[in-house]
Amino acid sequence: MRHETVSTLTLDQAYQAAYLWMFHIGEPPTEIAERGSQSVELRSEGVVAFVRIPDRPLNQRTVLAVLATEPDDRSRLIFSTAGFTPGAISIAEAQGIALFELDAEGSAIPLNGRAVRLAPLEPPEPPFKRSLATDELVLSKATWGRTEFPDDEWVDCPGCGTNQHVSLDACRICGAALETAPATGGAHRDVVYRCLDCGSGNVEAVEPSDAARRA
Repeated sequence: MRHETVSTLTLDQAYQAAYLWMFHIGEPPTEIAERGSQSVELRSEGVVAFVRIPDRPLNQRTVLAVLATEPDDRSRLIFSTAGFTPGAISIAEAQGIALFELDAEGSAIPLNGRAVRLAPLEPPEPPFKRSLATDELVLSKATWGRTEFPDDEWVDCPGCGTNQHVSLDACRICGAALETAPATGGAHRDVVYRCLDCGSGNVEAVEPSDAARRA
């Protein structure tokens, strides 16, 4: 059954939802690239996923653009927060492209036969929930508790403060250079963790002896 709630995910949230979905099916992304202000591309060993946050359902033009990308043996997927037109769904089905709609909580809803065949029998928990305190979407505790999505894969951008994946060289929001701090104590990198209760990224892992940074 298709969800009726209109998705209001940001590009960052849509990207994280697709990223988690790929982890869940055993295809962790190894390449991440921003392809404009409303799209991100994720590549794994067996999947190429295109993430879009359009204002209206994507039409045939988007599907044809994906077909024009360099062909290889990987499955091609498109995630959209606004769904797809009937024409886009028809062309994608004929060309073997899986179409998914990301709902308001980041769940991936399969929209054509190819997507249904790729979707896992046990879908992952919705990656986002709405905070009653702020009425904003935050990553759910269930999602951050998963071993395949460790906390230290995300760092805070020094320019705008948004969470960015450690595989990126530059922030996808403001373009600032991202640096991964050296390990502290020989066990963990000095990274910023996301709070499990409120979704805030303002929780930093520091050495117990570092009084200045604890203040």
